[in-house]
Amino acid sequence: MKHLYAQWLALSLALFAVLPAQAELTAADKQNIAQQIERWNNHLNGKQDANTLYAAQVNWFGQNLARDEVLRKQQDFNRRAPQFSQRIITTLDITDDETGSVQVDFVKQVGITTQQTKNYPAQLTFSHQPEGWLISGETDLLTRLNLKDAEVQGRLTKGKFDGVNKDVVWVSARDPQNGGTCNEEGDCQCSLWSSNPAVQPAILPQCIGGIVETLSQLDDSGRDRVVIFPQWWTSAWQVVYVYDIQQGQWAKALPSFPINTNVQEGDNAATLVQRDPQHSGFVLVKKALWDEKQEDIVTPQESEALQVVK
Repeated sequence: MKHLYAQWLALSLALFAVLPAQAELTAADKQNIAQQIERWNNHLNGKQDANTLYAAQVNWFGQNLARDEVLRKQQDFNRRAPQFSQRIITTLDITDDETGSVQVDFVKQVGITTQQTKNYPAQLTFSHQPEGWLISGETDLLTRLNLKDAEVQGRLTKGKFDGVNKDVVWVSARDPQNGGTCNEEGDCQCSLWSSNPAVQPAILPQCIGGIVETLSQLDDSGRDRVVIFPQWWTSAWQVVYVYDIQQGQWAKALPSFPINTNVQEGDNAATLVQRDPQHSGFVLVKKALWDEKQEDIVTPQESEALQVVK
């Protein structure tokens, strides 16, 4: 689990890095950025022009382009896909960094046609210019994954979680009280998302983000399983979740179980959950437990049934 722990640590440090700077964004700044995102959404839906929307240079889905080139590419796409539409379906997670840039994460639902609609984990970057807050970056996590961006490795995974359709899944964190960015003073929970808009997110408590991995062929159902390693502010103890999609909704394939990253550095999803060769429909689960007699952490491997929604 060493590589997973390194990813957890990197993501946690990134979160801590932005927290102190978050206070520098005023309520007016956040309101202006939110208004710009509304304008951006209207622009892509063909309802508003792009005046004072983009900065002179934009990192657009991995390409550094001039503003006019971005607009030209958007116009070309609209001609090829006249039925395109999108809408924002979550609250905005707005964070700033030491450079003064602001990153906004949210989930958008995009339709090329009325029959082809997908959820995407979108990202916009804003920089403050004389004209106000302008978009200097536009992308989504799936594009970054496909471009082999090291920062998003482990944040998304793909699989046939319902046994039929190949989808992309990820987790996003929000403060459940206000829908905004999480901090140590408040609560935080994650939503487990699927790119399939018919599948509603599952809620994971006490979670500020996490790593997701796909496991295949745990049984003969044809369903892949997503293993989620949620993060929290501190502690080597973690709770692991295993989900699949049954009857059109996320379902726990196994009860959640504890691990300890101090004693399980070499473990990952494939070593924690394995098909039980002796029992059909069962898996071997390696979990961390405190042994009172030994006064130490032990990691037994126990056979458990994969859960089926009835």
